[in-house]
Amino acid sequence: MAELISTTRNKTYKYIRSLQQKKNRAALLRYTVEGIKSVSDALAAGAEIELVAMSESIKNSVSIECPGVRTVIVRDELFDGLCDTKTPQGIIAVIKMNKPEQYTCDMERPYIYCDGVSDPGNLGTIIRTADAAGFGGVLIGDNCAELYSPKTVRASMGSFFNIPLITDFTARQLKAEKERGFSLYCGALLRDSMDYREPDYTKPSILIVGNEANGASEEILSISEHIIIPIYGKAESLNAAVAASIMMYEIRRHRDGA
Repeated sequence: MAELISTTRNKTYKYIRSLQQKKNRAALLRYTVEGIKSVSDALAAGAEIELVAMSESIKNSVSIECPGVRTVIVRDELFDGLCDTKTPQGIIAVIKMNKPEQYTCDMERPYIYCDGVSDPGNLGTIIRTADAAGFGGVLIGDNCAELYSPKTVRASMGSFFNIPLITDFTARQLKAEKERGFSLYCGALLRDSMDYREPDYTKPSILIVGNEANGASEEILSISEHIIIPIYGKAESLNAAVAASIMMYEIRRHRDGA
C-alpha cells in the first residue's frame, strides 16, 4: 500500500520540494516533471523514474500505472507545495538525470545547437519543434537555460523524452562536427548573412540559434555561415524559438525535396 504523506515535515515531501531549486537538482542529479501527460510520456519513454507522488483526489480519479516505481500519496492541501505550476494536476515524478556522455552527431540527421538561449520557455519550445521536425537532437551549450528546469521540461510538451538532448556541448565539439563534414548555419543579423532559404540543407547540417538579446557568440559566429530570416514589417526581430522553428522547417522542406 502506498505511503500517505500528511505533513510537510515528511522526509519524502521535503526531498521532492527541494528539487524546485537548481542547486539541489544539480547536487542530487534528479529533476521533476508535473502533470498527467508529462509523467505518462516519461513512463512511456522508459525514463529512470525514482518516485511518483499523487494527490489523494487524483489517485481516486485517474488510473496511471507505474510498475516498479515507488508511489506516495500526498494530502490534497499539501500537494501544491511540491509543484512549480500554478494549477497542478495532482501528479509529479522524480526522475534521474541522464549521465553526460561523449556524443557524435549522425551524419544522416540535421541538428540544432543552442548558444546562450537563456529563456527556459524558448529552450523547451526549440526541443519540441526539433522533435516535430525530425531532427537528430538538440545540442545545448553550457551558457543556456537549465535543461532540467521545470519550465524547460513543461515547454517541451513531452518531446523532452523523445529526442537526444546533449548538454554542455562546446564550441570545440561543434568545430569537430564541422571538420567531420557538417555545415554550420547560424542565424545572425549581419551584413554577410544570406537568406535562410538559400543553403543546401540536404547535406549534413547543424542550425545554430543564439541568445535572445545578443545573438550567437563571436566564437560560434567565426566558425559558421550566417543566415537571416527577412523581416517585412516593422518588427526588429523574431522571438528566438519562433526563428528557430521557421529555420528547422526550412531544413525539413529541403530534405523532403519540396
